[in-house]
Amino acid sequence: MKYKKKLKRVADALEKMGVAGIAVALFQGKEVGPSVFFAAFMCLLVSIYLTED
Repeated sequence: MKYKKKLKRVADALEKMGVAGIAVALFQGKEVGPSVFFAAFMCLLVSIYLTED
């Protein structure tokens, strides 16, 4: 039970980082945007994977 709560917190943090990263990628220039978007998208994918039942 304790393990699931910690895993949920990690997944929540990854989700927040992913959403914030996508927002940053949208407003950055061409140099930074695509790499930040990719990293943010990976954070979201890992978050979804961790919270699957």
